[in-house]
Amino acid sequence: MSGLSIWRPVFLCAFIAVWLAGCDRKAAGLEPDKISFVSPDVQFGRPGETLTNAVRLEVLSLPVRGALGGTGSRKPLEGVRIKALAADAESGIQATPAGGMTDAGGGFVCSVTLGQTFGDHYLDFVCEDAPEIRARARFVAGVSKENDGQEVAAGDALARPLRVRLTDETGGPLVGETVYFVLSSQPGKAGRVSRGEVRTDTNGVAETGLKTDPSATGVYEVRVDVSNRARGVVARPFFLRATAMNAYGMAIGILCGIALFIYGMTLLSDGLLQIAGSRMKSTLAYITRNRFSAIMAGTLVTAVIQSSSAMTVMTVGFVNAGLLSLRQAIGVIFGANIGTTATGQIISFNLDGVALPAIVVGVVVLLVARKAVWVGAARTVLGFGLLFFGMNMMAAELKDAAAFPSFVKVFQMVDCAPLPGQPVPLTAILGAVAIGTITTMIVQSSSATIGLTMALASSGLLNFWTAFPIMLGDNIGTTITAVLASLNTNRTAKQTAAAHSLFNVIGTFVMVALLYVPWGDVPCFLALVDAITAGAVFHGENIARHVAMAHTLFNVTNVVLLTAFIPNLAWLCERLVPARQAKSGAVRLEPHLLNTPALALVCVGNALAEMVEKAWGASVTALTGYRDSKPASVEALKIVEDEVDAMQNDIMDYLVQLTRRELPEGQAAMIPVLMHCVNDAERISDLAYLIARRVAALPVSAGRVTEGAMRELDDVLAKAGLIYDMTQDSLRHGSGAVKAVEILMGELKPLLSAAITGHVARLNNGTCMPERGLLHVDVVTSVENMVRHLENIAQRADLLTADR
Repeated sequence: MSGLSIWRPVFLCAFIAVWLAGCDRKAAGLEPDKISFVSPDVQFGRPGETLTNAVRLEVLSLPVRGALGGTGSRKPLEGVRIKALAADAESGIQATPAGGMTDAGGGFVCSVTLGQTFGDHYLDFVCEDAPEIRARARFVAGVSKENDGQEVAAGDALARPLRVRLTDETGGPLVGETVYFVLSSQPGKAGRVSRGEVRTDTNGVAETGLKTDPSATGVYEVRVDVSNRARGVVARPFFLRATAMNAYGMAIGILCGIALFIYGMTLLSDGLLQIAGSRMKSTLAYITRNRFSAIMAGTLVTAVIQSSSAMTVMTVGFVNAGLLSLRQAIGVIFGANIGTTATGQIISFNLDGVALPAIVVGVVVLLVARKAVWVGAARTVLGFGLLFFGMNMMAAELKDAAAFPSFVKVFQMVDCAPLPGQPVPLTAILGAVAIGTITTMIVQSSSATIGLTMALASSGLLNFWTAFPIMLGDNIGTTITAVLASLNTNRTAKQTAAAHSLFNVIGTFVMVALLYVPWGDVPCFLALVDAITAGAVFHGENIARHVAMAHTLFNVTNVVLLTAFIPNLAWLCERLVPARQAKSGAVRLEPHLLNTPALALVCVGNALAEMVEKAWGASVTALTGYRDSKPASVEALKIVEDEVDAMQNDIMDYLVQLTRRELPEGQAAMIPVLMHCVNDAERISDLAYLIARRVAALPVSAGRVTEGAMRELDDVLAKAGLIYDMTQDSLRHGSGAVKAVEILMGELKPLLSAAITGHVARLNNGTCMPERGLLHVDVVTSVENMVRHLENIAQRADLLTADR
């Protein structure tokens, strides 16, 4: 590695440090524009009670456009005077303090004491220097909600009734008041409340049950109305909520989404293989001519499509199609990790607008296209559409998961805040990382889980000590998308997915280590995040902005640290996911012939003939052992089966390399034909190995093959041998034996039928043992399947030899 390459990351770090030093933590010179509540803007309590939950709000500026434009974001403002005014002075509601200045995070906090009268009380929070900027919070005195927020399985009734308790100004129960319960919102249609009109009992309690829809997942809202003007018991409607989950339906939806996702990836890869030529490869080679241009390409493309998951999936597809090398793909993935933070944290990414039109266009073109390039383009578009539709289907099934208490509680299980004078607890940190990882693997969207982390942090459910390692886990979990995309791809594509995982895992280890490097009283990285982000990081209302900044800074820092080590990372991935070692039976495919496709295809045809010969030889060995009641060696046939598998992989890899060349239409059409033939030959060896295993497992008590069965089997094997000879002759010499094979297949069918029928008769009259009989039927069926694979190869042989 040259000295300049080593120093480039150093220069980049120095530039970033200078840029960060010039960042202003405070939104100086901005005018207030909006007051936003951090705490709920509706609270309940007894008359005269001081509420347990304080009111938290923040003052925000007008949206400030970024350096790259866009709608911009609002900035929290420090030092803004806020006062709390009762909308009705006679209500008696009070805020303590009644006014004050916003803190460094633009926040203002006060406690509230309700008035003595029943009903709605309101506080207006007003900017003293700009009275037109205000926000109103509602407080309901004399009403308390009980058993709110329950979670059940879809179709079940709530374990506890939804309950409202009414109290008068003295704190005593309001008896005999009418309360109305109306199911105002539900995810399905079959949900219902058990009682709509209820009078409060001697404890001032009115309650109703709720039965959920068995087929729907989501949130149920029950509107509660209390109105008795004659007695002064009046309050605006409010809501009780419950959630129900259809676990089976959700699981099916997720699995279907995964299936569509993988199938879309397969179509995408196939389409790219079909249409990719030297021009596309040259374009990709230009934008990825070195690691820095690859990072830039990944950053810009991901910023445009706003999805690192989609970008990494496309990168895996490019690698599987042979359009990118492993090192180039690693650079693109580095950039994708930065690009996903370009527009901030995205809570949900809706791909409906892209997926459905792509599916329609892909199917229509696929139905009418005749030229190979258009068929390939149609498969690519259809693959993209199915891939995005599958991703969206998974996200839609889990969209309401954040409303379920059991889901939210997962994020509250680990508190990573250190004790005074103690370092951060490592066990808790690793637990939080694991939670983020597992959750993102399930949801398939780091944007969604990071958005949920920010929401939990803003509500005070998570502190920054805990939100930060969960965010690190989210980045690890998002790599499952690339892993899934690589399941049906070649080794290099799998290495690309491994590089994506290693990038985030290594970065996470670095960040966890930095938690034990102090800067003042806090870890250095958290202090850096605090230094470049407005607001105090450890104030609950400011954590969301810090989580977003930590996410961006984590990915940028990770890229800066690892860019110089891309060759080393590629080396590690090649060791973790090594290329399959050539077995003794592996065929020799001359790589230099790739530049002369006509000769390369002849080489592949010869290799295919050798593969068919070895597979059929294994079949003859296994069948002879069965016929003579001398089982063939399972271990020896396993070795042959492995050799055939090695041949299959070598030929497939060679054909993939060949697709990178510009081929005439006729030669291009031969490649998928060869792939099918290779698969047919490999399945023959699989069947041979299966027969050997079944024969070896047959007990001695099953007896020998009867003479009648032996004669019938000899007739079948003789005809099958002729079909094999014709197939081999066609492969090696292009003799055009398709018609002859079809005639032989017609002669073979009655022999197969006679073998089965005769053996059933022998089973019925007791001349054959049942164990032997069942195996004999399997053997005859396996021979039929082998011959059909030979027929498939023979039918394609004319195409394989036409352009030699």
